[in-house]
Amino acid sequence: MTCIQASEITAYLQGEGSEEDRAMLRSHFDQCDLCARDLAQSERAFGALGTLRTVDPSPDFRRRAEEAFRRAHPQFGRRRFRLLPRLAAAAALMLVAGGAVLLLRPAGPDTHLGTVAPAIPREADPEYVVIPKSTRPKTIDAAAWGEAAAVDRRLLESIRAPRAWGREISAALAWLSARQEADGSWKGGDAYETVELTGLAVLALNGTNDPAARRGVGFLVSRQRDSGALGGGSPESHAIATLALEETLIRTGASDLKRPAAAAVSVISAQNREGPWGRGPVAAWQYHVLRVASAAGDPSLLPALVRGYDAPGSGLWTDPSPDRESWAGRVAGLLSRSPIPGTGPGSYGSNDLRLAYFGTTLLRPLEGDAWTKWWSPLRSKLVKTQGADGSWPEGFEPGKGKLYATAFATLILETPERLPALGD
Repeated sequence: MTCIQASEITAYLQGEGSEEDRAMLRSHFDQCDLCARDLAQSERAFGALGTLRTVDPSPDFRRRAEEAFRRAHPQFGRRRFRLLPRLAAAAALMLVAGGAVLLLRPAGPDTHLGTVAPAIPREADPEYVVIPKSTRPKTIDAAAWGEAAAVDRRLLESIRAPRAWGREISAALAWLSARQEADGSWKGGDAYETVELTGLAVLALNGTNDPAARRGVGFLVSRQRDSGALGGGSPESHAIATLALEETLIRTGASDLKRPAAAAVSVISAQNREGPWGRGPVAAWQYHVLRVASAAGDPSLLPALVRGYDAPGSGLWTDPSPDRESWAGRVAGLLSRSPIPGTGPGSYGSNDLRLAYFGTTLLRPLEGDAWTKWWSPLRSKLVKTQGADGSWPEGFEPGKGKLYATAFATLILETPERLPALGD
C-alpha cells in the first residue's frame, strides 16, 4: 500500500516547490508512516548517488557508441543522432544501484546528486534574557573539564537511578503512557511538535515506564535523517529528542542505540563550531546534551563544550566547575519573573513552561534561598492546576494542547530528582 503523497517525494528531495508547499509536505511525510519509510529509502538512494565519481569519457566515446548502435540497428542507416543525457545517466545509475528504481532530475550542465541533509534553522533568541554574561575569562583550557568529573558522575548516577515518584507525577505519567500511539510517538500539532513532544515524554517516563520510553525512542530513531537530525526540525526539538535518546542509552545500554545517539549528538556538536545556538533554553538544551554525552565517555565533545563556555543561559552545562557565588549572582534575574503568573485560565496566556524548566535546571544545583524562592511557588502552581486525571489543561502552555502541557509540566516537577545539586 502506498500514499498518494508519496509521488511528491522526488520533487521534495530535489528542492522543488514553494516554502509553504514544502513545509506542508514535510509535515505530512513525518506524520505518515508509509511516506516516512519511502522518504528514508529515497534519501539513502540519493545519498549513495552523491558518492559516485564522475568519469570523463574518452575522446572517441561518442563515435564508438554511434557505430555500435548502427551495427545493432541497421535500419537507421547513417542517420546521425544524439544520445540523450538522461538515458546515459539512467543506464549508469541502474548498473550501480543494481536495478533500483531511481528518479533523476532533468540533465543540465554540472548536474549533481548528493546526500540530502535537511538544514536545521537557527531559532531566534527568546525575548527574555535573564542571565548576563559573566566577567570570567572567555577562554578556558580543555583540561579544566577534568575538574568536573565529580559533577559528571553524579549526573550519570541520577540518570541511571530508579525512580519512585509521588502522587502528582505518578498520575501524570500514567496519563501520558495511556496516550502513546501505536508507532511509539506522542502526536503533536505538527511533525516538529511530535518529535519534541515524544522526546519530552520519553525523558519524563525514563526510569518509571522504560518499555514505553524505549518505544518512544524507537519512533525518534525511525525519523532520523541521513544527516543525523531527528525529524529535521528546530535545534530545540532536535536537542530534546537527542537528550531522550542519550538518556535511554545510558539507562539501558542498548547497543542498537549507540550509532543513532552518536549521529544525533554530532549534529549538535557540528552546529557549535562557531559558538552557541542562542540564549536561554535554545542553548541550554544543546549544552545539556553535550555535557551528558561527554560524561558518558565521549572526549571528542570537549572542544564543543569549550567553545560554548560562558554562553548566556547555558549555566551548569558549560561551566566545568561552577562557582556557586558568581552563578547565584548571574541567575538572580530569574526570580524577577514568574514563568506561571497565576493558576486561573485567564493567566494561561502568560505561562512559559520553557522558562519554568530552564530556570529550574539552573537554580536546582544551587539549592539555598534562591532555589526555595523559585521552586516553592512554581511547584505549588503546577500541582494546583493539574487535573484529577493527572493532566494539565489545553492551552496551559499558550498554543499547545494537553499532551504538550502535561509532558513539559511533568518533566519540570521531576527536575529536582533528575539533576544533582552542587552540594552533592
